Amino acid sequence: MRLVFFILSPLLTFLYSCFDLQKRSSQIVFVLFFALFGYCHTFEDTRADSYRKYWSFTQYDANKGVGEIIEDFKAGEIKDIYENLLFTVARRVSDDPHIMMLAVGLFGGFFYMLVMKRFLRDRRMRYTLPIVILLLFMIMESNIPLMGGIRNFSAFPLFVYSLIRLVIDNRKWWIVGLLLTPLIHFGYIFAVAMALVIWLIRIPNALLHYLAVAVCVVSIFLDTSSYLGAVDIVMGTVENEAIADRIGNYGDEDTDIEFNKSLTTQLTRLNNQISAIFIALFLIYIRRNRHTLNQTEYELRIYKLMLFFVTCSFLFISFSVVGQRLVYVAMVLLYLYMLNIYQLNRDSAIKSFICIMPFVYILHITWFIYNCYCNVGTDILYQPIPFLLL
Repeated sequence: MRLVFFILSPLLTFLYSCFDLQKRSSQIVFVLFFALFGYCHTFEDTRADSYRKYWSFTQYDANKGVGEIIEDFKAGEIKDIYENLLFTVARRVSDDPHIMMLAVGLFGGFFYMLVMKRFLRDRRMRYTLPIVILLLFMIMESNIPLMGGIRNFSAFPLFVYSLIRLVIDNRKWWIVGLLLTPLIHFGYIFAVAMALVIWLIRIPNALLHYLAVAVCVVSIFLDTSSYLGAVDIVMGTVENEAIADRIGNYGDEDTDIEFNKSLTTQLTRLNNQISAIFIALFLIYIRRNRHTLNQTEYELRIYKLMLFFVTCSFLFISFSVVGQRLVYVAMVLLYLYMLNIYQLNRDSAIKSFICIMPFVYILHITWFIYNCYCNVGTDILYQPIPFLLL
């Protein structure tokens, strides 16, 4: 029955299914909505990543084989292999870029469904306003408006799910998932290294707390020029020429100037600065009340992982788009921690922290809605699937 409703109203059925992801029908609806979102891309916004990928796909050599792609990667001519493999397979099925984006939505949607399902597994009480707010923020962190970028959209949910399963749940074989993400997007090499550090090395929570708070405050004043020395060092250690060139481009002053001309970049930076202040205040509250707040060993594992990624992500938040990708990981861990600590301390100020988040992150919410509109328009809001597929 849920699939029938999905045909009639995909958006409303998707939102309803997000609250009940333990059911197989809801999981199918979730993934199908991501696929539909990919299919409905208009490719008309010349600013969007999807526009660039549209042209890359239409010009792609359909005769290129898997072996050639792997050889190009080994030779340092391409940074990763996922996008080329996707284009190769998709072009053999159809030349339509909408079909290619449908496949991207299926892949990313499946793994983000696992992330959402894992998040909701920790819900131990009925839906209250704080839990609904956290759930809606989790949906926003799916990066669905960034689907047109293909590589980061696909790597992000696989990395987050593998990270949670490996470090928090101690399911060791999910290290395979982590190690696969750099083949989807080379930028996750650094994220994987970070994950292995916090998994293998015992770092005191107190140290991580003070580092996270300090970095959140310092991040307000950082810009790309703060990382120029580190960029030179990293470039000297990377053998893949395509990756080294991209890293150098990230740290280039001219690139930074161009990024800063963008209104999107300016608003994102403002949102990040507000977010840094909010997170710092939340962490200070948690630390000051650590002896009165109820926490189990499970919450402390999430807390440690969250602190580590807050530290690393906000340390690099002003470094082109690199830090921003890591912030999405840190925010998912923050929501997971908030969900669990709130349920153990329902009458504490944690409830207030969660309830003011829609106001704190109003720029992020607006950005999310606007970019969804730029990619797919408004038809997906109200039209049934037969009309959307015409």
